[in-house]
Amino acid sequence: MSDNNNPENIGFYTALPSGIKTRSGAPLTVPLDTSTQKFTAKFIERSVNPTVSDIRATSAFKDRVEGRQLLLTNSFKDTKHARKSKKSGRKTITAKERRVLGIYDIPKESQKYSLFQPLHQLWTQYINGVVGDKSGEQMLGRVIRADMHGAKLGVTKAKCPNYVGVSGIVAQETKNVFRVITQDDRLVVVPKAHCVFTLELPKEKCLIYGDQFVFRASERAVKKFKPKPSIDL
Repeated sequence: MSDNNNPENIGFYTALPSGIKTRSGAPLTVPLDTSTQKFTAKFIERSVNPTVSDIRATSAFKDRVEGRQLLLTNSFKDTKHARKSKKSGRKTITAKERRVLGIYDIPKESQKYSLFQPLHQLWTQYINGVVGDKSGEQMLGRVIRADMHGAKLGVTKAKCPNYVGVSGIVAQETKNVFRVITQDDRLVVVPKAHCVFTLELPKEKCLIYGDQFVFRASERAVKKFKPKPSIDL
């Protein structure tokens, strides 16, 4: 026969696995408030089945609750600011450091037009899916939101005449520039602002205004553009 006076057999308490205790990252020790301690004792007594004797309830309280620290408040939330401060101190590489290290630089031996032709073929498949059967303003509205890595484009007009005539495959696109690999294996950095480009689509060519592309590709994908009849250079 089981011992009914044994608190282990009361049934309202089971030990919490240690893995669950530590998984949330919540502190396991917090100051115990006296009012909380008084409330806990009364709460345990009220929660125990009325058919259970007072002796068993008192025994359960003394064995499982009395003298222990119970997390009745969300102490995990209270330490949120401390965790954020610790996270903010994590060392990350800055944009300036990336430029100094040349992480995104294209090596001289890789600045070949032939190496980027497969990228252009992938872009052709991609833009076909983006444009679909749209035409006119609807087509341009989709083109302006498209990623330009691998696109073939040429500079038709520019505030700086040195850029006029530059054409090739877009090897890299940043917020402010297109890095273009030309057919004579040169890497030319063309600013987007104050330039008009001719973009080669699979079925036709269209003019795009660089000022409307002065965004990162991810930003353009969700931005709402207002129609502009012309842009002064």
